[in-house]
Amino acid sequence: MNYRFQKFASVYPAFVQQFLASNPGYEQLSYQELYDKFINTQYGLSNFYEKHMKTLGNEAQDIFASFEHLQKLWAEENGLRYEWTEWLRSIVLAQVKSFQPDVLYLQDLYLFDRNFRRQMREALTKRVIMIGWRAAPTKDFAVFNDLDLVLSAGPHLVQMFQRCGAKAMYLPLAFEDTMVEVLGQIRERDLDFTFAGTVGSRNGAHSQRYHLIEKLMASSPIEVWSDIEETDGRSKTERLFLKCIYHTSRSLAAMRVPQRLRAALPLIRKGESWVSDPTLPTLNQLYAGRINHSVFGVENYKISARSKIALNSHIDCFENYAGNMRLYEVTGMGACLLTDWKINLPDIFEPDVEVVTYRNVEECIEKVEYLLQNEAERQAIAAAGQKRTLRDHTYRQRVGELHQTILRLLRK
Repeated sequence: MNYRFQKFASVYPAFVQQFLASNPGYEQLSYQELYDKFINTQYGLSNFYEKHMKTLGNEAQDIFASFEHLQKLWAEENGLRYEWTEWLRSIVLAQVKSFQPDVLYLQDLYLFDRNFRRQMREALTKRVIMIGWRAAPTKDFAVFNDLDLVLSAGPHLVQMFQRCGAKAMYLPLAFEDTMVEVLGQIRERDLDFTFAGTVGSRNGAHSQRYHLIEKLMASSPIEVWSDIEETDGRSKTERLFLKCIYHTSRSLAAMRVPQRLRAALPLIRKGESWVSDPTLPTLNQLYAGRINHSVFGVENYKISARSKIALNSHIDCFENYAGNMRLYEVTGMGACLLTDWKINLPDIFEPDVEVVTYRNVEECIEKVEYLLQNEAERQAIAAAGQKRTLRDHTYRQRVGELHQTILRLLRK
């Protein structure tokens, strides 16, 4: 049984700007020409699902819904008139209506909210299986019970969805094995210890990662590729005000003032949510020489291909579970992965054989030093990790698993 599969994803605005700036004359390109250039960057999941779904005999499309110029090219070439203030929704609905998929896969459930999903169903002339992906902070797990299936790389998140009435399934992320051939010319691992990815701010969704990087910057040779989200244009008055909020909130908590009383004061409640003093010097100020701009797609893979050791740290919402993309990208490119210990990690990689784990920053620093001093052991772990990823964790396999699940849903 074959079917029509249509996948919608969003794109970081920063990468869109970077991509267009590196392609002068993009205004003269057709939709397909610009699309092909974009997927050649290997950004995010690129067209991995489309490619592997077609191999399985299905009609498939990967569409980047938030890439404005690309989407408007599609609209122009297909004679679509749309509301300028609602271009994204108008064009996506037209693409759904044009392709008439049997299966809709929505990678960004922040963008494709419940109302948007309803409109997508209404754009079709037949019943569609609608699948969503979520492995990020979620306040209300019940808002996804209109989906036929929610996929997640977090086992605990799957349980949360199921408890709230949504049909959910665990589907790990993976590695596109063709990247090994694409970057096969990179032979020298000239970077000792690296991290490439979102760092966020000291008080945001990646606060644990921020404070880990902060300590590693001071005690290891780590180099970072991230546009760290820190603001520093505050006046002296603003800095003093924020400092007072932070320390007042900590003092009231130490004095055991009831939380309900503290919560009644909005500024104190805000101060309590901060992990540390927001007026301390930022990482960008302290370590400018070792912090580089964010890299995406091929450029991100290149950092892993050049690294002896690459750090992994999961986003806070993953709690005690492993499952982010970096697990597979780093090992797939043959670097030695140093990752935070999680209870399900042995289901993915064998600790200390295929990857190295740490439970705290002190252990992380100690293991970086050990691995840099013991090259043969480090290389053996890196080779074992890459072998495991290429054997068990490729998108060819993941799409195959999803394909079997879709077939079961279609039979129902």
